[in-house]
Amino acid sequence: MYTISAINGSSTSVIHANDPDSTNRLSAGKFADEVNAIPGFSFNIPAFNPAYNELHDRTTIISIHNDKTGEVDFEGPLIHSKEDVTSAGKVYKSCSCEGYLTYLNDSIQPYHHYESSTVTEFLTALLDYHNSVTPTEKHITLGSCDFSGDNTNSKTTSYRNTLEEIKVNLIERIGGEIRIRKVNGALVLDFLHQYGVKSDTTVELAKNIYSLSVDTDSSNIITRLVPLGAQLNDETSERLTISEVNDGLPYIDDAAAIAKYGIIMGTVTFDDITVASNLKQRGQEYLTNNNRVKKGYAAQVLDLSLLNEQLDSQLCIRAGNTYHFKHDIIGLDEDLRVMKCSVDIFKPYKPEVQIGDKAESITSIATRTASLIEYELPKQRIDILASAKATATALIEAGINGYVVVNGNEILIMDTPNKETATKVWRWNSGGFGYSNNGYSGPYSVAMTMDGAIVADFITAGVLRGIEITNGNGFHVDPNGIVTAKAIDINNGSGTFHVSPNGTVSASAINITGGSIDIETNSESYDVISLSHHSDQYNTDWIHTISPLEWKLENTDIDCKVIGQAGALFFYNGSNVNISLNSTSGDIYCNHLYYKNENGAYVTVESMIKSLQLQIDMYHGNV
Repeated sequence: MYTISAINGSSTSVIHANDPDSTNRLSAGKFADEVNAIPGFSFNIPAFNPAYNELHDRTTIISIHNDKTGEVDFEGPLIHSKEDVTSAGKVYKSCSCEGYLTYLNDSIQPYHHYESSTVTEFLTALLDYHNSVTPTEKHITLGSCDFSGDNTNSKTTSYRNTLEEIKVNLIERIGGEIRIRKVNGALVLDFLHQYGVKSDTTVELAKNIYSLSVDTDSSNIITRLVPLGAQLNDETSERLTISEVNDGLPYIDDAAAIAKYGIIMGTVTFDDITVASNLKQRGQEYLTNNNRVKKGYAAQVLDLSLLNEQLDSQLCIRAGNTYHFKHDIIGLDEDLRVMKCSVDIFKPYKPEVQIGDKAESITSIATRTASLIEYELPKQRIDILASAKATATALIEAGINGYVVVNGNEILIMDTPNKETATKVWRWNSGGFGYSNNGYSGPYSVAMTMDGAIVADFITAGVLRGIEITNGNGFHVDPNGIVTAKAIDINNGSGTFHVSPNGTVSASAINITGGSIDIETNSESYDVISLSHHSDQYNTDWIHTISPLEWKLENTDIDCKVIGQAGALFFYNGSNVNISLNSTSGDIYCNHLYYKNENGAYVTVESMIKSLQLQIDMYHGNV
């Protein structure tokens, strides 16, 4: 899928061909693209590769061409290489490259104060200086910028590299995203509010999500904020506060956040605000907009666009693009932006992506968590271990709301700090630990107690060893593995194994190797094992039943059946017995008995006896 080249001036060598039989192949390689970060590519090249000695740090340019899309997925200088020899005698180079954005690290901006400069003017000045101190191949000009004219705050450069100056003076203050493009062979820098497109691709559980993890970060939470304005005088560090317009209090509270996290104080400084009422308003806006829990999603997805012959580039998984992510178990169903995408050149269909810090307000997390626990999870049928693990992980990861109370003899985790008012309670003491959703006094629906008992509505496990199971109503598994069941219901629709509270076992299939089945029934006639099959083609039912009294095989199409009992064997045609074998008296009854004569013809025994009787009568002269 990829053709990877090493460019040294005007000379280009293929180090990885899109042909598995070629000797120009890398042994490993992964490239990554991330919003507001330098793209990277690391790879291993074996010594037998013809281009092994054509890689030179800081001068060789590595280019990854996507042969399916026709695009260049990565291009930039080789930064570092290391030669390794394994214990098996294999020789290879491990190399790391960076995208062209790394060139902005190669120049240091002098100290300069930019007063009332727009974003475009500031960037142009930075790039002009960068170009004046770097060689031609590292020159970068300004491309697209949609911040023009909307920011004229003062900016100061102070001996940082150019990329760091952009981050400090622009990205950290007003936001924005940077990227490097190649236009007609020249490098251009784009500075945009946000780049990328909204894709029609849905990334969904059981479709193209291979794995997903969620990282919750609440370190930025402030529940009691002290807004600080301009410095009051040059002699002290005292600043303007909101006390005069806030009933003498210098802080504002987030009541919902305090109820869940307690009091966490923090400050924010607005150097340009000199009026207390304006300071209070800005402080309230800051608290509302920034008091959020960050949720970072990392996923391994399947890029199904690679299966399409007519490839639409918007279907590809790319950093900066927005996709609809859907994962029912953790309650994810919304448009999210891919902030980082890492691709293994040998597994391009399975990129690893990071869905960058999506912030959720504290109250929205609490609402969704309550809905997940109280409404959504009870609806889910936990059939498989993987689903159970994912659900448990979602519950525990979402458990951000709670109070831990420790006293002399037990530990409590509750939804309120007072055990008298709490409804959801985890209680742990010398008698065991358990969970109640009916308050401190229980009952405890989930528990492990000191007498060795485990109480739970659902238990999902990989392997249970050496146990005895009984539900008190006809289903029992003894420690030796013998199963006793009141009834077994086998159906092929569910594809599951299930034991109901009344002792009925349902399964899609039962396979027994090297064992036996012992069934003790309450009736000699009616407790049976029944096997049946209906043929639509012939409108025929084949039915085979076994009870302690008899076994029976019947065909409804010809209305015939065979019944075997301990004392007799019967062959029926309709309601008539055509043949019966009586094991007690030794009698055999049949309508007709045939034999094969010397001419090969079948004649009835009855006609043979009549013929023999006629010959006897003729011999004795009776005829």
